[in-house]
Amino acid sequence: QTKRLELSVADDRSRRRAASMGDNDGFSFDNCARNALLAERGYVQPKARKTGTTICGVIFEGGVVLGADTRATSGATVFDKDCEKIHYIAPNIYCCGAGTAADTEFTTQMIASKLELHRLATGRDSRVATSLTMLKQRLFPYQGY
Repeated sequence: QTKRLELSVADDRSRRRAASMGDNDGFSFDNCARNALLAERGYVQPKARKTGTTICGVIFEGGVVLGADTRATSGATVFDKDCEKIHYIAPNIYCCGAGTAADTEFTTQMIASKLELHRLATGRDSRVATSLTMLKQRLFPYQGY
């Protein structure tokens, strides 16, 4: 119970520090200090484990950088070492996918096709909100299946 109390006190400090930070202050190392404090007091940290797809996006002043791993797995078995997980939707829109690779590929190709027709009909660039709405309308009926 003492360790749990110390953890909640450390979490409360981290929350207060995070609340005082601005949105554009960059990465915060508060959790590193908290974790070191907890380790000193006997808290055993969980071990890192592999959980599947790794996708990362970074926003900077000139745009966005997307990165993803390339392995398609099922449990411990690697089925494809060169699986594309960053999918083209429009010249200004890309989608990162995790999960069933074939479903992600088909869905993004279909939305890309619809957006291309929309661009040709309107003469304007595709909007992220438009692609999001199309994706939501397409995927909602499946409820995760």
